[in-house]
Amino acid sequence: MKFTKKSWGIAVLTVICIIAIPTIIFTINKAKASTAIDKRIAAYGIPSDGIIDISKLTHDFKSGGYSRIITTKKDMAKWKAYLENPKHEDVNYDITYDKNSKEVRKKKNTNDPQSTDWYYIFRYDQGEVTVNMSVFGNWIDPEDDESKDYSALLTYPKVN
Repeated sequence: MKFTKKSWGIAVLTVICIIAIPTIIFTINKAKASTAIDKRIAAYGIPSDGIIDISKLTHDFKSGGYSRIITTKKDMAKWKAYLENPKHEDVNYDITYDKNSKEVRKKKNTNDPQSTDWYYIFRYDQGEVTVNMSVFGNWIDPEDDESKDYSALLTYPKVN
């Protein structure tokens, strides 16, 4: 089969459509997710200048949703003060094991937001934003009596 100018044009147009259309859809969906998540963060009363991004807006290709993980300046300060209190020394260390299965205790870096144990996960999927909160690996439901001790540690445990 000999390629003519017309067939080359069709081939180029097809390739552009295969790349451009999904890129445009992805960009539009990402913008929608970002806007919806920002509105939900504002509904929590979290000021935009008080946000510390742990993970910027990312797309989960497996489930199709978008998520953003944040903490706040207030929560970082409270977390740091909590860990530096001698009563809470036991949670101020990450425990790992070396190649000989010997326990290694490493003090947490309380100046690094990536190391925080207090954070909020805002997830956008099919037009709806859900919020999960975690304190020391415990998922928080502000309405649940069992997690009230943990939710009380967060600055913004409930939507306003």
